[in-house]
Amino acid sequence: MRVTAALVDHPPVVPAFAYRFDSSDRSIVISGDTRASQSLIALARGADVLVHEVYFDENAVDRLVAGVGNAARLKESILSHHTSAADAGRVAREAGVQTLVLSHFVPAEDAAITDEMWNAAVRANFDGEVVLGKDLLEL
Repeated sequence: MRVTAALVDHPPVVPAFAYRFDSSDRSIVISGDTRASQSLIALARGADVLVHEVYFDENAVDRLVAGVGNAARLKESILSHHTSAADAGRVAREAGVQTLVLSHFVPAEDAAITDEMWNAAVRANFDGEVVLGKDLLEL
């Protein structure tokens, strides 16, 4: 097993890392918390699987932060250092990965967002296999 790391963009946390695990039969990249990142794309190039954190869209973030005292600041923070589902699809496409696993969902629970909606947001930019990550998922 070979493990490789790359710096990713997750301000104000510096450094923040993504990791690639290469074994004799497959390669898996884990984005960590990050906004769309060229260093992540380079790290994931040609990987079998990319596990990428995602937020749904700006409207979902608005619903998430509604009623929080610092809603505007929290929304700005989420949008500035996380990756939209559409952009996660673009990262996966540009990296040439076969499978994109969505993880660290923002919002984590929102009855207005179905699995089909997560998939559709990613599919705007990615034609490979899309998996919605769940606890204890095995691929």
